[in-house]
Amino acid sequence: MQYQKEEVRNRIINAAFSEFEKNGFYRASMLQISTRAKVPIGNLYRYFNGKEALFKACVDSAYSYCLTLMDSVFDAGLNEAGYDGTTISLLKGAKSQGRGINLLTEKSGGSEYSDFINQITELGYRKLEENFAAKGYPVDEFVAKTIAANITEGVLSVLTRAPEERRQDLMTKLMNFYFRDLGERVGGNGQ
Repeated sequence: MQYQKEEVRNRIINAAFSEFEKNGFYRASMLQISTRAKVPIGNLYRYFNGKEALFKACVDSAYSYCLTLMDSVFDAGLNEAGYDGTTISLLKGAKSQGRGINLLTEKSGGSEYSDFINQITELGYRKLEENFAAKGYPVDEFVAKTIAANITEGVLSVLTRAPEERRQDLMTKLMNFYFRDLGERVGGNGQ
């Protein structure tokens, strides 16, 4: 096995980010990535066995970050903790994950991550369903899934479109809008 230099691996990943950002996963070319990285195509395949493995190297950290953040958002909101310290500290990590998040949300078609938004929406729906059931509220699947989808879209919009200096304030507003008295508004006495 040939020794893999970290510098070459980083050049490949940086070139891959640029190619995926430009063309998306489906249309990205391993040859273009090789050319951008100034690494022979055969050598590129010694580092990554294919386009899927290279895309995974670009987005895996952002994927884990988003799952953890969304889990925290739903936990804090549903437990009426509001915008808690865990969520705030996680939100600060968005800057370092920005390129990966953009690839996941905008450029993952055709990859194993193409269902990313649906996956995190489903995570939110399950949390809503569990929370409502624990409080004795009836769960309307359509309404709960719609709420989860809107919360997911709102959080991802803040992460990918809002200026960094406004993210914390916008997240606070979103959390208040979506979660304040949610159980009563959706499943409680106000039906």
